[in-house]
Amino acid sequence: MLSETEETGFSAGSFYQSDNQLRQAFMQAPGALAILRGPESLCEFNNLLFQKICGGRDLLNKPLRQAWHDPEGGEWFRMLEEVYKTGETAHKYEYAVTADWDSDGNLSERFFDFACSPYRSAGNDIDGLILFGHDVTVKVQARQQFAEQQLLFKDITDAAATALWTVDTKGDIIFVNQTWIDWTGEPYDVHLGRGWIEFVVPLDREQVINNFRRDVNLKSQYQVDFRVLRKDGCTQWVAATGKPRYLSNGEFAGYVGSCMDITERKKSEQMLRDSEERFRNIADSAPVLIWMTGVDKRTTFLNKNWTQFANVAELLSDNGHLQSSLMHPNDKEMVITSYNQAFDNREEFYLEYRMKSGEDFRWIGMKGVPRMNAGVFEGYIGSGMDITDMKEHEQVKNDFIGMASHELKTPITSIKAYIQLLLSIYKDRSEDEFLLKSLNTVNKQINKLTRLITDLLDVSKMESGRLSLNCEPFVLNDVLKETIEEVQHTATHHDIVFTPAPSYTVNADRDRIAQVMTNFLTNAIKYSPESDRIDVKVSATEHEVKIAVQDYGIGINPEEQAKIFNRFYRVEGKNEQTFSGFGIGLYVAAEIIKRHSGHVWVQSEKSNGSAFYFSLPLYRYEA
Repeated sequence: MLSETEETGFSAGSFYQSDNQLRQAFMQAPGALAILRGPESLCEFNNLLFQKICGGRDLLNKPLRQAWHDPEGGEWFRMLEEVYKTGETAHKYEYAVTADWDSDGNLSERFFDFACSPYRSAGNDIDGLILFGHDVTVKVQARQQFAEQQLLFKDITDAAATALWTVDTKGDIIFVNQTWIDWTGEPYDVHLGRGWIEFVVPLDREQVINNFRRDVNLKSQYQVDFRVLRKDGCTQWVAATGKPRYLSNGEFAGYVGSCMDITERKKSEQMLRDSEERFRNIADSAPVLIWMTGVDKRTTFLNKNWTQFANVAELLSDNGHLQSSLMHPNDKEMVITSYNQAFDNREEFYLEYRMKSGEDFRWIGMKGVPRMNAGVFEGYIGSGMDITDMKEHEQVKNDFIGMASHELKTPITSIKAYIQLLLSIYKDRSEDEFLLKSLNTVNKQINKLTRLITDLLDVSKMESGRLSLNCEPFVLNDVLKETIEEVQHTATHHDIVFTPAPSYTVNADRDRIAQVMTNFLTNAIKYSPESDRIDVKVSATEHEVKIAVQDYGIGINPEEQAKIFNRFYRVEGKNEQTFSGFGIGLYVAAEIIKRHSGHVWVQSEKSNGSAFYFSLPLYRYEA
């Protein structure tokens, strides 16, 4: 049995005999201190903090029951009685006390851990009790705050639409949130340890485990997609992402991560794969050359016909540009320049050029259009067709047209000469009015036939690349006036009005520009049969001169305006009325202007006439 001094640290007798200094030390103790005497627990000593706990009452020589508040229904005093009887120390933890601790009139709550120990007399009898209380408010508040944070964390994780989890270094689950539980329909405890793996689709389990083993050895980011068995019997795709977790001492502790529902994304990916497969099957069965490029102009897709048309290895190693490594050397520069210009401007294009197929070069017609996805440019898609046979047939046709036109020019020239001779003979014979009228009519038709033959010859030259230009500086207004006067002689029902303008000089082929003007004027006369006026106007900017030929005839629909300069295209009039001609005059005019680095265009409305324009670069004299 312990002695009185060993049990309490001092004897009762020594306490009664203590000097004032010892009493002051007890009064300033960092905890609440009181000495209770006898079974009645008379308060023989208490310090100021203990007195505050008791509401500031005077306790000396009074039973503790008179001052102590026991919210536990006597439990406190039963503890004192038990210590007094047994002599064994007892504890009361986190006892809450409300008081005016700072003496400012404001009540607040503090928590104390109390220890109650007996003190004994010299005869080893229990004379009283020693109560010591230690302020543990900070510890209690910290634990409460931690509990609140834990609860908040649980609420946040349970509210997340993403499954959150934590695993240790062995891959055992030590935490999952409510979302994972809702997906699987099984309670929290079922998933702890290795229980979670049972909810992974069996076909995916090996991949999930192997990926974890690999990443845990490397302590690297963990990522894997797998399927989960849901409580409704369906499967759900999830993307699992885990980040390595370390303890405060730097020790690797496993992973913390999430599982995101990616079922819809996987469905979209599958639909995209199915769509791509359908596209590939359709493309491979199409009798044309189909291709695609990315935004960097490099080829990303070629259908089977491409691989049959040319060498696969060359196509796949090419740097883009419509497989430029297979192009005919004479076509390569033209194709690349046109392709790059269209690509950079996001424009459709159509090109005809020769490409190597086996040991020979074949003509292909290639069209490309921009690929747009929700307004974002993604590259080009296009198709090509082997047009070698068409080109050969076209060459035969052009040769025939050229030969026939050339052969026709000789008799036409002779006929025209005889008509001119007859007109000069009979021009003063009024009695032969019918003959003169007939000769003038034949002369007009010969002029028209001459223009048609000239246009056919020009088309043949353009197709074969033999159309030459003899450019020289000249005053454009002079040529315009001369051409207008010539056409006016044959336009008996139209007045061609030329609005005076400053003189502009161009460097061009004088005869070809006159031919363009003639074609524009005759076209305006032809398509305005019910009108009697044609206007010609000239204007200029800093770099170019613009000529406009305005008629007041049938007009052109917007959808036809893009085709009006095509070869052999003709506009129909009222009630599908077809006008005479081959439909090559405007085509020839447009090609001539393009070869002069100019532009042609039209502005028109149906039934409101048309304005045809062409522009030429201005000539700048050098000092």
